[in-house]
Amino acid sequence: MLGLIKSWRAAGALLLGLCGAAAQAQVVQSTWEDGSTQGWGPFGGVTLTNSTAAAHAGSRSLLTTGRTATYMGPSINLTGKLVPNATYQITAWARLPAGTPATQVKLSMQRTAGGTTSYESVAASGTTGVTDSGWTQITGLYAFADPAPTNLVLYIESASATASYYVDDVTVSLISGAPGLPPNTTGLSSTFESGTQGWFGRGATLATTSESAHGGSQALLATARQGTWAGPAYDVTNVMFNGSTYKVTAWVKLPASAGSATTQAKLSLQRDAGTITTYHTVVNSTTVGSTAWVRLTATYPVALANSKLTLYVESSDTNPLMIDDVTVAYVPPPSIETNLPSVAQTQSAYFPIGTIAYSGGISGVQGDLVTKHFNSLVSENDMKWNSLQATQGVFTYTNADAQVAFAKAKGMKLRGHTFAWHQQVPAWVFQDANGNALTPSPASKALVLQREVDHITNVLNHFAPNVASFYAWDVVNEVIDPSQADCMRRSSWYTLTGTDFIDTAFRTARALLPASVKLYYNDYSTTDAAKLVCIQKMVAGLKSRGVPIDGIGHQMHISLNYPTPAAVANTVRTLATAFPGISQQVTEMDIKINDNGPFYTLYEDIPASVHAQLGYAWRNYFNTFRQLNGLIDSVTIWGQGDNHTWLTSGTEAEAPLLFDTSLKAKPAYWGVVDPSQLPGINLTGGIAAKAGTADARVWTLSFSNAGPGTAYGVKLASLTLRQTGGAACTPVVKTVFPVSLGDIAAGTAANANVTIDFTGCAALAAFAVDAPFNAANGWHGDPAKGSPALTISRTNQFR
Repeated sequence: MLGLIKSWRAAGALLLGLCGAAAQAQVVQSTWEDGSTQGWGPFGGVTLTNSTAAAHAGSRSLLTTGRTATYMGPSINLTGKLVPNATYQITAWARLPAGTPATQVKLSMQRTAGGTTSYESVAASGTTGVTDSGWTQITGLYAFADPAPTNLVLYIESASATASYYVDDVTVSLISGAPGLPPNTTGLSSTFESGTQGWFGRGATLATTSESAHGGSQALLATARQGTWAGPAYDVTNVMFNGSTYKVTAWVKLPASAGSATTQAKLSLQRDAGTITTYHTVVNSTTVGSTAWVRLTATYPVALANSKLTLYVESSDTNPLMIDDVTVAYVPPPSIETNLPSVAQTQSAYFPIGTIAYSGGISGVQGDLVTKHFNSLVSENDMKWNSLQATQGVFTYTNADAQVAFAKAKGMKLRGHTFAWHQQVPAWVFQDANGNALTPSPASKALVLQREVDHITNVLNHFAPNVASFYAWDVVNEVIDPSQADCMRRSSWYTLTGTDFIDTAFRTARALLPASVKLYYNDYSTTDAAKLVCIQKMVAGLKSRGVPIDGIGHQMHISLNYPTPAAVANTVRTLATAFPGISQQVTEMDIKINDNGPFYTLYEDIPASVHAQLGYAWRNYFNTFRQLNGLIDSVTIWGQGDNHTWLTSGTEAEAPLLFDTSLKAKPAYWGVVDPSQLPGINLTGGIAAKAGTADARVWTLSFSNAGPGTAYGVKLASLTLRQTGGAACTPVVKTVFPVSLGDIAAGTAANANVTIDFTGCAALAAFAVDAPFNAANGWHGDPAKGSPALTISRTNQFR
């Protein structure tokens, strides 16, 4: 069957390439002009007759009579004729015999694959239905995924269980073969410096203009637009291919004649598939005016089987529109770098390195990344209460079981996450049998605690056969609120049970889990002084009541500027001192860049200097973790690559993880694994020259970057002098600090001049010099942020 599928795909692709949209490969063409039933048979107990009483074209059609159920009708076996993942257009014409009331007629498919039979709708005639007064076309697109079916039957049914009907001119045509690697990745680049460059007017008149240009001297102007849909267009049939992803960008502007007016412009695709046309948004409506060029851009996965695909620009009115510098760039599918050192292996002497599991995150290339770089796994969402028991008494373990099975198969340890939390817990937990919110009372408390016990018991009994794979469980999550006198968050849990839900969760989990599975309290912002005090108070209370808590989890959803690694170390040591022997883990680490701006709305707009800054941040935090000498016994990174992170929203792009959106290693990865590979890591400085008079002596300090990569944002922070020889004098440094040297590329150097007034100092007066400098926006060479100081230090410099 695989060989047959490959041959069908190849044949379909070849035929489409030769014939284009004008003639699609027909799998079925039934006209019944030969007087036979042409391979059609009854679907159910019906009678099929080749009839001359009516015809859509020619003189014959197929008449179905004797129907006693809606599904009954004519059918044709297509087993082996259609292949997985290809797209077909199926068309039929239908008409009712005279005197038959109008009814809906449908095209349907019976498909059996993997031992399961399904019934799929292809197309319907609409609610007004087919009549006896004329022929009605019924057409739709059809595709199915692997595996190839063992039985595939097209049948024609009706909403009426008894209506007879004629069908004619039934065709099944291949529209597009199965998606695969694109035949070319050339993409599109239109600057309009040499004319319209293949763009055409979609209900509009196009011409190049020199009035304004985003780049170069020419742009494209669309005038005489016949509707909001009209504008510049380009046939991208052989540029954007089904199954591939593209970065699409266009710069848009209104001509000066628009004055202060604005419009809502957007990028769209027209998909023609056989005779079916649909319209799809690539970039949503964006405000555009006449004063500045506006970028419309998006990464667009093409999931549009087609015979023709047209990219066009439209707007909310019909006024003239300008575009420039349009690009369509192929985005290769993610792939991992197999020659990289494993993150987990490089840290194996210190602690396991974990990541999250989610649907889609443990298969394909994502699964390969997890397998290579991590040795601990925690479910991102699928072990939380609303995922496991959204409806009372109904437990769903499908996704969680798949993640446990993956971890076991790969030899990875598991963290459980989480039982008692104020979020992602279904409303019914805090409602009575009638759906009304519970109010504080002894009965409500007992009910909620019993539900908690029942839930934890069911979950842990379910995972009992795999308990050896678990080494930790987040039992209670985020119950601290430092603004409250008693430190407790006013959640529904607390309102109805006080702190008993915490004790109950830990006691229930301990009763069902072996001692090898450590039980954790997990929270964020544990470095905040007030929160740290509250955590100590809560843990001390638990221990005084004999509640079995083994550890404290530090989520570490942090930002580039907060907290400092020193603050993290202080928190860990404080808790270790307060509770000797308590386990501590970093449970959900990522580093956010957009807390204080600038804000990046697109991932590709994040500068290389920020990625370098993240690399140094990861280095500094991991240096701290390792230097804590075993007080941190696990680190879990809350994500695999930047293509899947809870931090990225519709308006903010983040880069919080070790791998980028294509799963390639970033400076963040090297900051953990091998900091010697960080950009600008080998930046050095020295005193290169001295010149000028005593009252305006100029020292030239030279900064060299041996690589690898660029040293970003290099700054000379200060220069201080301390006299070590000669008659006493008081030099004055005149330069204002910091002195910015900008970016220094690998293999290059930059100089900074410092002016010093040595009036009253002998020529041979000697000084000790300290000139600290840093790079990567402060993370490289900033002791306050856990990075070793970079300083030009000289002990005996003459004037």
